[in-house]
Amino acid sequence: MTADDCLDRTREGLSTFQSGSSRLLRFLWDVYSKPTPSSGFEIFILFLLCLLVSMMMAALLLVWMVFSLTYDLTAVAIMVGVCAFLMTVLLTLVHPARCTLSILIPSLGTQQGRKILVSTVMTLTIATCVPNMVANVNWTAFLIRCSSHSLIESKLNYSTTTHLILSDINEWTAKMESNNGMSSLVLKQELDVLAVWQEISKMTQSMKAELQSLHGFLNFASSVLQKLIGAALVIMMLANSSMYLIGYLTDLKYDNVYASKRLMASLAASGDGTLPMKYQDRLVKTSGVKMMRAEVQRCVWGVAVLGLYTILCFALIGLDHFIYRALEVLLTWTREMPGITYHTTVDLKVGGTAIGFIDFTTHSFREEYRHRLDLLPSHCVKPLSPPTSSIISSVCILLSIALVLVLGQVFARRLRRKICASFYSHREEERTHHLLRKILDEREREIEN
Repeated sequence: MTADDCLDRTREGLSTFQSGSSRLLRFLWDVYSKPTPSSGFEIFILFLLCLLVSMMMAALLLVWMVFSLTYDLTAVAIMVGVCAFLMTVLLTLVHPARCTLSILIPSLGTQQGRKILVSTVMTLTIATCVPNMVANVNWTAFLIRCSSHSLIESKLNYSTTTHLILSDINEWTAKMESNNGMSSLVLKQELDVLAVWQEISKMTQSMKAELQSLHGFLNFASSVLQKLIGAALVIMMLANSSMYLIGYLTDLKYDNVYASKRLMASLAASGDGTLPMKYQDRLVKTSGVKMMRAEVQRCVWGVAVLGLYTILCFALIGLDHFIYRALEVLLTWTREMPGITYHTTVDLKVGGTAIGFIDFTTHSFREEYRHRLDLLPSHCVKPLSPPTSSIISSVCILLSIALVLVLGQVFARRLRRKICASFYSHREEERTHHLLRKILDEREREIEN
Protein backbone atom coordinates (compact mmCIF):
# COMPACT_ATOMS: atom_id res chain seq x y z
CA MET A 1 0.00 0.00 0.00
CA THR A 2 1.48 3.29 -1.11
CA ALA A 3 1.42 6.58 0.74
CA ASP A 4 -1.14 7.99 -1.69
CA ASP A 5 -3.51 5.10 -0.93
CA CYS A 6 -3.16 5.72 2.82
CA LEU A 7 -3.85 9.42 2.27
CA ASP A 8 -6.93 8.66 0.15
CA ARG A 9 -8.29 6.27 2.77
CA THR A 10 -7.70 8.84 5.50
CA ARG A 11 -9.57 11.44 3.51
CA GLU A 12 -12.42 9.02 2.85
CA GLY A 13 -12.59 8.18 6.56
CA LEU A 14 -12.66 11.85 7.54
CA SER A 15 -15.30 12.56 4.90
CA THR A 16 -17.42 9.65 6.12
CA PHE A 17 -17.07 10.78 9.74
CA GLN A 18 -17.94 14.36 8.83
CA SER A 19 -21.01 13.37 6.83
CA GLY A 20 -22.14 10.96 9.57
CA SER A 21 -21.68 13.63 12.26
CA SER A 22 -23.55 16.13 10.12
CA ARG A 23 -26.47 13.71 9.62
CA LEU A 24 -26.53 12.92 13.35
CA LEU A 25 -26.59 16.59 14.33
CA ARG A 26 -29.32 17.32 11.78
CA PHE A 27 -31.36 14.42 13.14
CA LEU A 28 -30.93 15.56 16.76
CA TRP A 29 -31.83 19.15 15.88
CA ASP A 30 -34.84 17.98 13.86
CA VAL A 31 -36.08 15.96 16.86
CA TYR A 32 -35.46 18.85 19.25
CA SER A 33 -37.14 21.50 17.07
CA LYS A 34 -40.06 19.36 15.87
CA PRO A 35 -43.40 20.33 17.49
CA THR A 36 -44.49 16.70 17.94
CA PRO A 37 -42.22 13.60 17.87
CA SER A 38 -43.27 11.05 15.26
CA SER A 39 -42.19 7.89 17.11
CA GLY A 40 -41.34 6.51 20.52
CA PHE A 41 -37.64 6.58 19.66
CA GLU A 42 -37.83 10.31 18.92
CA ILE A 43 -39.64 10.85 22.23
CA PHE A 44 -36.80 9.07 24.04
CA ILE A 45 -34.15 11.09 22.16
CA LEU A 46 -36.06 14.31 22.91
CA PHE A 47 -36.19 13.46 26.61
CA LEU A 48 -32.42 12.80 26.68
CA LEU A 49 -31.71 16.08 24.90
CA CYS A 50 -33.96 18.03 27.26
CA LEU A 51 -32.35 16.31 30.25
CA LEU A 52 -28.87 17.21 28.95
CA VAL A 53 -29.84 20.84 28.38
CA SER A 54 -31.46 21.05 31.83
CA MET A 55 -28.39 19.60 33.53
CA MET A 56 -26.09 22.05 31.74
CA MET A 57 -28.29 25.02 32.65
CA ALA A 58 -28.55 23.81 36.25
CA ALA A 59 -24.76 23.47 36.51
CA LEU A 60 -24.24 27.00 35.18
CA LEU A 61 -26.88 28.32 37.58
CA LEU A 62 -25.24 26.54 40.51
CA VAL A 63 -21.78 27.93 39.73
CA TRP A 64 -23.15 31.44 39.22
CA MET A 65 -25.21 31.52 42.42
CA VAL A 66 -22.57 29.95 44.67
CA PHE A 67 -19.35 31.56 43.43
CA SER A 68 -20.65 34.88 42.14
CA LEU A 69 -23.69 35.65 44.30
CA THR A 70 -22.28 33.81 47.38
CA TYR A 71 -25.42 31.82 48.22
CA ASP A 72 -25.31 28.80 50.49
CA LEU A 73 -24.23 25.67 48.59
CA THR A 74 -26.75 23.28 50.16
CA ALA A 75 -29.78 25.49 49.59
CA VAL A 76 -28.70 26.31 46.05
CA ALA A 77 -28.07 22.64 45.23
CA ILE A 78 -31.60 21.70 46.35
CA MET A 79 -33.15 24.58 44.42
CA VAL A 80 -31.12 23.83 41.29
CA GLY A 81 -32.08 20.15 41.44
CA VAL A 82 -35.78 21.00 41.59
CA CYS A 83 -35.37 23.53 38.77
CA ALA A 84 -33.54 20.97 36.61
CA PHE A 85 -36.37 18.44 37.08
CA LEU A 86 -39.08 20.99 36.27
CA MET A 87 -37.12 22.30 33.30
CA THR A 88 -36.71 18.78 31.88
CA VAL A 89 -40.45 18.14 32.08
CA LEU A 90 -41.27 21.57 30.65
CA LEU A 91 -38.87 21.29 27.72
CA THR A 92 -40.05 17.78 26.87
CA LEU A 93 -43.73 18.68 26.84
CA VAL A 94 -43.82 22.31 25.67
CA HIS A 95 -42.48 23.10 22.20
CA PRO A 96 -42.39 26.94 22.58
CA ALA A 97 -40.37 26.52 25.79
CA ARG A 98 -37.68 24.68 23.82
CA CYS A 99 -37.62 27.48 21.26
CA THR A 100 -37.44 30.16 23.96
CA LEU A 101 -34.53 28.44 25.68
CA SER A 102 -32.77 27.91 22.34
CA ILE A 103 -32.94 31.57 21.36
CA LEU A 104 -31.84 32.43 24.90
CA ILE A 105 -28.32 31.25 24.04
CA PRO A 106 -27.77 33.63 21.08
CA SER A 107 -29.55 36.29 23.14
CA LEU A 108 -26.47 36.23 25.37
CA GLY A 109 -24.63 37.73 22.41
CA THR A 110 -27.17 40.50 21.95
CA GLN A 111 -27.91 43.56 24.05
CA GLN A 112 -29.34 41.51 26.94
CA GLY A 113 -26.20 39.41 27.27
CA ARG A 114 -24.10 42.54 27.16
CA LYS A 115 -26.23 44.04 29.93
CA ILE A 116 -25.55 40.98 32.09
CA LEU A 117 -21.79 41.29 31.53
CA VAL A 118 -21.77 45.04 32.14
CA SER A 119 -23.86 44.65 35.29
CA THR A 120 -21.48 41.92 36.46
CA VAL A 121 -18.52 44.23 35.86
CA MET A 122 -20.16 47.15 37.65
CA THR A 123 -21.29 44.97 40.55
CA LEU A 124 -17.84 43.40 40.86
CA THR A 125 -16.17 46.81 40.78
CA ILE A 126 -18.55 48.35 43.32
CA ALA A 127 -18.50 45.30 45.61
CA THR A 128 -14.69 45.26 45.56
CA CYS A 129 -13.69 48.93 45.54
CA VAL A 130 -16.36 50.61 47.68
CA PRO A 131 -15.88 48.39 50.80
CA ASN A 132 -12.11 48.78 50.42
CA MET A 133 -12.43 52.57 50.23
CA VAL A 134 -14.76 52.53 53.24
CA ALA A 135 -12.25 50.37 55.12
CA ASN A 136 -9.45 52.84 54.39
CA VAL A 137 -11.62 55.81 55.36
CA ASN A 138 -12.51 53.89 58.52
CA TRP A 139 -8.76 53.44 59.04
CA THR A 140 -8.37 57.22 58.87
CA ALA A 141 -11.14 57.68 61.42
CA PHE A 142 -9.50 55.07 63.65
CA LEU A 143 -6.13 56.80 63.35
CA ILE A 144 -7.63 60.17 64.29
CA ARG A 145 -9.66 58.62 67.10
CA CYS A 146 -6.72 56.66 68.50
CA SER A 147 -4.29 59.59 68.30
CA SER A 148 -6.87 61.87 69.94
CA HIS A 149 -7.39 59.21 72.59
CA SER A 150 -3.69 59.01 73.26
CA LEU A 151 -3.33 62.79 73.27
CA ILE A 152 -6.17 63.24 75.76
CA GLU A 153 -4.89 60.33 77.83
CA SER A 154 -1.43 61.90 77.94
CA LYS A 155 -2.90 65.22 78.98
CA LEU A 156 -4.94 63.51 81.66
CA ASN A 157 -1.93 61.51 82.77
CA TYR A 158 -0.14 64.80 83.19
CA SER A 159 -2.42 65.30 86.18
CA THR A 160 -0.40 62.52 87.82
CA THR A 161 2.68 64.67 87.41
CA THR A 162 0.78 67.61 88.86
CA HIS A 163 -0.28 65.45 91.78
CA LEU A 164 3.35 64.44 92.35
CA ILE A 165 4.41 68.09 92.31
CA LEU A 166 1.77 69.03 94.85
CA SER A 167 2.68 66.04 97.01
CA ASP A 168 6.36 67.03 97.03
CA ILE A 169 5.48 70.61 97.91
CA ASN A 170 3.21 69.45 100.74
CA GLU A 171 5.98 67.24 102.12
CA TRP A 172 8.42 70.14 101.91
CA THR A 173 6.08 72.54 103.66
CA ALA A 174 5.28 69.94 106.32
CA LYS A 175 8.95 69.83 107.26
CA MET A 176 9.03 73.53 107.90
CA GLU A 177 8.18 74.59 111.42
CA SER A 178 5.17 76.82 111.75
CA ASN A 179 6.14 80.35 112.62
CA ASN A 180 4.12 83.18 114.10
CA GLY A 181 1.00 81.05 114.35
CA MET A 182 0.77 80.28 110.63
CA SER A 183 -1.01 77.06 109.75
CA SER A 184 0.59 74.55 107.52
CA LEU A 185 0.03 74.88 103.75
CA VAL A 186 -1.88 72.03 102.08
CA LEU A 187 -2.33 71.97 98.29
CA LYS A 188 -4.87 69.67 96.62
CA GLN A 189 -5.73 68.70 93.06
CA GLU A 190 -9.47 68.77 92.36
CA LEU A 191 -9.76 66.87 89.07
CA ASP A 192 -11.88 63.77 88.48
CA VAL A 193 -9.75 62.08 85.84
CA LEU A 194 -11.83 58.90 85.87
CA ALA A 195 -15.06 60.72 85.03
CA VAL A 196 -13.43 62.59 82.15
CA TRP A 197 -11.90 59.35 80.85
CA GLN A 198 -15.23 57.51 81.02
CA GLU A 199 -16.98 60.28 79.09
CA ILE A 200 -14.32 60.24 76.37
CA SER A 201 -14.47 56.44 76.13
CA LYS A 202 -18.25 56.58 75.78
CA MET A 203 -17.98 59.07 72.91
CA THR A 204 -15.31 57.07 71.07
CA GLN A 205 -17.22 53.82 71.46
CA SER A 206 -20.30 55.49 69.99
CA MET A 207 -18.25 56.75 67.04
CA LYS A 208 -16.73 53.31 66.52
CA ALA A 209 -20.16 51.65 66.59
CA GLU A 210 -21.49 54.11 64.00
CA LEU A 211 -18.55 53.47 61.65
CA GLN A 212 -18.89 49.70 62.03
CA SER A 213 -22.62 49.96 61.39
CA LEU A 214 -21.97 51.99 58.22
CA HIS A 215 -19.39 49.49 56.99
CA GLY A 216 -21.72 46.56 57.66
CA PHE A 217 -24.61 48.31 55.94
CA LEU A 218 -22.51 48.98 52.84
CA ASN A 219 -21.41 45.35 52.64
CA PHE A 220 -24.98 44.13 53.08
CA ALA A 221 -26.34 46.61 50.53
CA SER A 222 -23.65 45.62 48.02
CA SER A 223 -24.49 41.93 48.41
CA VAL A 224 -28.24 42.50 48.12
CA LEU A 225 -27.78 44.81 45.12
CA GLN A 226 -25.62 42.22 43.37
CA LYS A 227 -28.24 39.51 43.87
CA LEU A 228 -31.14 41.72 42.83
CA ILE A 229 -29.38 42.88 39.68
CA GLY A 230 -28.45 39.31 38.76
CA ALA A 231 -32.00 38.04 39.25
CA ALA A 232 -33.51 41.01 37.41
CA LEU A 233 -31.25 40.57 34.41
CA VAL A 234 -31.95 36.83 34.15
CA ILE A 235 -35.68 37.58 34.24
CA MET A 236 -35.21 40.32 31.65
CA MET A 237 -33.30 37.94 29.37
CA LEU A 238 -36.02 35.28 29.64
CA ALA A 239 -38.69 37.92 29.04
CA ASN A 240 -36.76 39.28 26.05
CA SER A 241 -36.51 35.82 24.47
CA SER A 242 -40.21 35.19 25.11
CA MET A 243 -41.21 38.56 23.66
CA TYR A 244 -39.08 37.91 20.58
CA LEU A 245 -40.80 34.56 20.01
CA ILE A 246 -44.24 36.11 20.55
CA GLY A 247 -43.44 38.90 18.10
CA TYR A 248 -42.09 36.39 15.58
CA LEU A 249 -45.28 34.31 15.75
CA THR A 250 -47.87 37.10 15.91
CA ASP A 251 -46.49 39.91 13.73
CA LEU A 252 -45.38 39.32 10.14
CA LYS A 253 -43.41 42.59 10.16
CA TYR A 254 -41.50 41.85 13.38
CA ASP A 255 -37.75 41.46 12.62
CA ASN A 256 -38.64 40.54 9.03
CA VAL A 257 -35.66 42.27 7.38
CA TYR A 258 -33.55 39.30 6.27
CA ALA A 259 -32.68 38.38 2.69
CA SER A 260 -32.84 34.62 3.26
CA LYS A 261 -32.11 31.99 0.63
CA ARG A 262 -35.81 31.14 0.48
CA LEU A 263 -36.68 34.78 -0.21
CA MET A 264 -34.05 35.20 -2.90
CA ALA A 265 -35.12 31.94 -4.57
CA SER A 266 -38.76 33.06 -4.57
CA LEU A 267 -37.72 36.45 -5.93
CA ALA A 268 -35.74 34.81 -8.73
CA ALA A 269 -38.72 32.58 -9.54
CA SER A 270 -40.82 35.71 -10.06
CA GLY A 271 -38.69 36.62 -13.08
CA ASP A 272 -36.24 39.19 -11.64
CA GLY A 273 -33.84 38.34 -8.82
CA THR A 274 -32.68 41.91 -8.14
CA LEU A 275 -33.93 43.85 -5.14
CA PRO A 276 -35.53 47.30 -5.49
CA MET A 277 -33.39 50.26 -4.40
CA LYS A 278 -35.47 50.73 -1.25
CA TYR A 279 -34.69 47.23 0.01
CA GLN A 280 -31.05 46.94 -1.06
CA ASP A 281 -29.84 48.75 2.06
CA ARG A 282 -32.70 47.65 4.29
CA LEU A 283 -32.51 43.88 4.01
CA VAL A 284 -29.86 41.99 5.96
CA LYS A 285 -28.08 39.02 4.48
CA THR A 286 -28.34 35.90 6.63
CA SER A 287 -24.91 34.61 5.56
CA GLY A 288 -21.50 36.22 5.30
CA VAL A 289 -19.68 38.70 7.54
CA LYS A 290 -20.62 41.92 5.78
CA MET A 291 -22.63 44.30 7.95
CA MET A 292 -25.35 46.61 6.77
CA ARG A 293 -25.41 50.30 7.68
CA ALA A 294 -27.98 49.85 10.45
CA GLU A 295 -25.92 47.02 11.95
CA VAL A 296 -22.78 49.17 11.90
CA GLN A 297 -24.63 52.04 13.61
CA ARG A 298 -25.92 49.65 16.25
CA CYS A 299 -22.37 48.40 16.90
CA VAL A 300 -20.99 51.95 17.16
CA TRP A 301 -23.69 52.89 19.68
CA GLY A 302 -22.98 49.73 21.69
CA VAL A 303 -19.24 50.50 21.75
CA ALA A 304 -19.95 54.06 22.94
CA VAL A 305 -22.17 52.84 25.79
CA LEU A 306 -19.60 50.21 26.73
CA GLY A 307 -16.91 52.90 26.76
CA LEU A 308 -18.97 54.94 29.23
CA TYR A 309 -19.25 51.96 31.59
CA THR A 310 -15.53 51.34 31.17
CA ILE A 311 -14.78 54.91 32.26
CA LEU A 312 -17.02 54.51 35.32
CA CYS A 313 -15.37 51.22 36.32
CA PHE A 314 -11.83 52.51 36.02
CA ALA A 315 -12.80 55.76 37.75
CA LEU A 316 -13.87 53.71 40.79
CA ILE A 317 -10.71 51.60 40.61
CA GLY A 318 -8.58 54.74 40.25
CA LEU A 319 -10.32 56.38 43.21
CA ASP A 320 -9.64 53.28 45.30
CA HIS A 321 -5.93 53.39 44.40
CA PHE A 322 -5.78 57.17 44.95
CA ILE A 323 -7.25 56.92 48.46
CA TYR A 324 -4.84 54.12 49.33
CA ARG A 325 -1.76 55.99 48.03
CA ALA A 326 -2.81 59.26 49.68
CA LEU A 327 -3.31 57.55 53.04
CA GLU A 328 0.01 55.76 52.60
CA VAL A 329 1.77 59.13 52.18
CA LEU A 330 -0.16 60.48 55.19
CA LEU A 331 0.91 57.50 57.28
CA THR A 332 4.56 58.01 56.30
CA TRP A 333 4.32 61.68 57.25
CA THR A 334 2.66 61.04 60.60
CA ARG A 335 5.23 58.41 61.54
CA GLU A 336 7.97 61.03 61.16
CA MET A 337 6.28 63.44 63.57
CA PRO A 338 8.35 63.73 66.76
CA GLY A 339 6.89 63.54 70.23
CA ILE A 340 6.66 66.46 72.66
CA THR A 341 8.40 66.46 76.04
CA TYR A 342 7.13 68.73 78.83
CA HIS A 343 9.59 70.11 81.39
CA THR A 344 8.08 71.51 84.59
CA THR A 345 10.45 73.22 87.03
CA VAL A 346 9.26 74.11 90.55
CA ASP A 347 11.43 76.65 92.43
CA LEU A 348 10.20 77.75 95.88
CA LYS A 349 12.05 79.87 98.47
CA VAL A 350 11.04 80.95 101.95
CA GLY A 351 12.99 83.85 103.50
CA GLY A 352 12.83 87.39 104.72
CA THR A 353 14.69 90.71 105.18
CA ALA A 354 16.87 91.59 108.14
CA ILE A 355 17.54 95.18 109.32
CA GLY A 356 15.49 96.36 106.37
CA PHE A 357 17.92 95.54 103.61
CA ILE A 358 19.59 92.13 104.20
CA ASP A 359 17.73 89.32 102.38
CA PHE A 360 18.06 85.81 103.68
CA THR A 361 16.54 82.38 102.75
CA THR A 362 15.48 79.89 105.35
CA HIS A 363 14.04 77.14 103.17
CA SER A 364 14.22 76.38 99.47
CA PHE A 365 12.68 73.77 97.12
CA ARG A 366 13.72 73.16 93.51
CA GLU A 367 12.71 70.15 91.42
CA GLU A 368 12.31 69.41 87.69
CA TYR A 369 9.61 67.08 86.31
CA ARG A 370 9.35 65.57 82.84
CA HIS A 371 6.36 64.30 80.85
CA ARG A 372 6.41 62.99 77.24
CA LEU A 373 3.51 63.39 74.83
CA ASP A 374 3.45 61.05 71.76
CA LEU A 375 1.35 62.49 68.93
CA LEU A 376 0.97 59.10 67.19
CA PRO A 377 1.64 56.06 69.39
CA SER A 378 2.68 52.81 67.73
CA HIS A 379 -0.48 50.96 68.73
CA CYS A 380 -2.54 53.44 66.69
CA VAL A 381 -0.84 52.50 63.42
CA LYS A 382 -2.59 49.62 61.66
CA PRO A 383 -1.92 48.40 58.10
CA LEU A 384 -4.01 49.88 55.32
CA SER A 385 -6.31 47.77 53.15
CA PRO A 386 -4.60 47.64 49.72
CA PRO A 387 -6.68 47.56 46.52
CA THR A 388 -7.50 44.09 45.19
CA SER A 389 -4.82 43.26 42.65
CA SER A 390 -7.03 40.99 40.53
CA ILE A 391 -9.87 43.47 40.00
CA ILE A 392 -8.17 45.21 37.06
CA SER A 393 -7.50 41.98 35.16
CA SER A 394 -11.02 40.68 35.89
CA VAL A 395 -12.64 43.91 34.70
CA CYS A 396 -10.48 44.00 31.56
CA ILE A 397 -11.36 40.39 30.68
CA LEU A 398 -15.10 40.92 31.19
CA LEU A 399 -15.10 44.21 29.27
CA SER A 400 -13.17 42.56 26.43
CA ILE A 401 -15.81 39.83 26.27
CA ALA A 402 -18.51 42.53 26.26
CA LEU A 403 -16.72 44.26 23.37
CA VAL A 404 -16.64 40.99 21.43
CA LEU A 405 -20.37 40.61 22.11
CA VAL A 406 -20.98 44.14 20.79
CA LEU A 407 -19.24 43.26 17.54
CA GLY A 408 -20.86 39.82 17.39
CA GLN A 409 -24.39 40.87 18.23
CA VAL A 410 -25.17 41.18 14.52
CA PHE A 411 -24.52 37.50 13.95
CA ALA A 412 -26.30 36.57 17.20
CA ARG A 413 -29.44 38.35 15.98
CA ARG A 414 -29.23 36.47 12.69
CA LEU A 415 -28.80 33.17 14.51
CA ARG A 416 -31.79 33.91 16.72
CA ARG A 417 -33.98 34.41 13.64
CA LYS A 418 -32.69 31.17 12.08
CA ILE A 419 -33.53 29.20 15.24
CA CYS A 420 -37.09 30.49 15.21
CA ALA A 421 -37.34 29.65 11.51
CA SER A 422 -36.23 26.06 12.17
CA PHE A 423 -38.76 25.65 15.00
CA TYR A 424 -41.62 27.20 13.03
CA SER A 425 -40.96 26.54 9.33
CA HIS A 426 -44.58 27.15 8.33
CA ARG A 427 -44.54 30.57 10.00
CA GLU A 428 -41.25 31.37 8.27
CA GLU A 429 -42.88 30.63 4.91
CA GLU A 430 -45.66 33.09 5.73
CA ARG A 431 -43.16 35.75 6.76
CA THR A 432 -41.13 35.19 3.60
CA HIS A 433 -44.25 35.42 1.44
CA HIS A 434 -45.27 38.65 3.21
CA LEU A 435 -41.86 40.23 2.60
CA LEU A 436 -41.82 38.99 -1.00
CA ARG A 437 -45.19 40.59 -1.64
CA LYS A 438 -43.93 43.92 -0.29
CA ILE A 439 -40.82 43.71 -2.50
CA LEU A 440 -42.88 42.94 -5.60
CA ASP A 441 -45.23 45.83 -4.82
CA GLU A 442 -42.26 48.16 -4.48
CA ARG A 443 -40.86 46.92 -7.78
CA GLU A 444 -44.16 47.64 -9.52
CA ARG A 445 -44.17 51.18 -8.10
CA GLU A 446 -40.64 51.74 -9.38
CA ILE A 447 -41.63 50.49 -12.83
CA GLU A 448 -44.67 52.79 -12.87
CA ASN A 449 -42.55 55.77 -11.90
